[in-house]
Amino acid sequence: MKPINLSMTQNGLHVKRGYTCEKLMVIVDDQHLDMLDELMSQKKRGFQVVYTLTDSPVVRSIFPHQSRIYPLEANIRSLLRFDIVDGIVCCTTTLPDKILRELAEISWQFGVLLMVLPGRLHASLPVTGLRYLAGFGYYVLETNPSRRSCYKLKSIAETLVAGLLLVASAPFMVVIAAIVKATSEGPVFFKQQRVGLRGRKFYLYKFRTMVADAESRKASLSMLNETDGPAFKIANDPRITSFGRILRKTGLDELPQLYNVIKGEMSLIGPRPMLPGEVSEQQEWQLKRMCIKPGITCTWQIQPQRNKVPFDSWMKFDRDYIENWSLATDLRIFAGTVKSVFAARGL
Repeated sequence: MKPINLSMTQNGLHVKRGYTCEKLMVIVDDQHLDMLDELMSQKKRGFQVVYTLTDSPVVRSIFPHQSRIYPLEANIRSLLRFDIVDGIVCCTTTLPDKILRELAEISWQFGVLLMVLPGRLHASLPVTGLRYLAGFGYYVLETNPSRRSCYKLKSIAETLVAGLLLVASAPFMVVIAAIVKATSEGPVFFKQQRVGLRGRKFYLYKFRTMVADAESRKASLSMLNETDGPAFKIANDPRITSFGRILRKTGLDELPQLYNVIKGEMSLIGPRPMLPGEVSEQQEWQLKRMCIKPGITCTWQIQPQRNKVPFDSWMKFDRDYIENWSLATDLRIFAGTVKSVFAARGL
């Protein structure tokens, strides 16, 4: 079989060349230097080795600068929490079964792909397929979502639908933009950095619904926060403009995010992207929500009084969505979103 062109597939998600590449953590020993060498030279194919875990002085001497090198006992959980890693590749046949099982547990916890050599596979590990990287075959221990082929179709379909919706709604968006400009001072669009797939940062776009200096006034309103956890939500936020309140109730302020979907940064349906500061305060079990692209709408978004939903429950909604994903689930959320728009219960 020919190697898979990873510039077009990333963990089941479509990837644009030049926008991002798949970031790999490689565990390697002296006997598999050829595998590491091939992986190191494959950046143009769409993936990059960002971490090398090894106790081999030979590896350190041959590949001193191509990636960040750590010993095998490095805290992998910490590396996954604070950096972008899409997959762990085990280029070794010397790892004890206990460590392999621990790697499988970590991969499941964070939603990261684990790839191991066929010769070192423990019988209890959940193998779901074979994948080729740089000409070498690895067994894949799949995480979520498990219906990978259907999820690929979802990503492609959402991009096409987002393009059609953006064209169809363009005249309506022009009207919204004119009203935003006429009813309050400041720019039409609000741009804010959010955290997306595996911790990648991007700028999310909305129609501006608040006064122009809303961000500078946030600290003074911290005591009014009605949500537990790191999120910041106020039902009757005094910074919201009169027209902005209408946009929020109907969810029409989110329309510009169709552009984020077309760019490949977001999905139509998926966990809502959070602010970098909010992500840094999340517990480890909550970080799995970033193993897929964030979405414009999600399970939390269609709750009748979503701002009153406890933060842990919100995070559980997202984990449940990922671990039990299906096209039927997306259709249910889409229907709920349409209902929320017409019921104007967005705030």
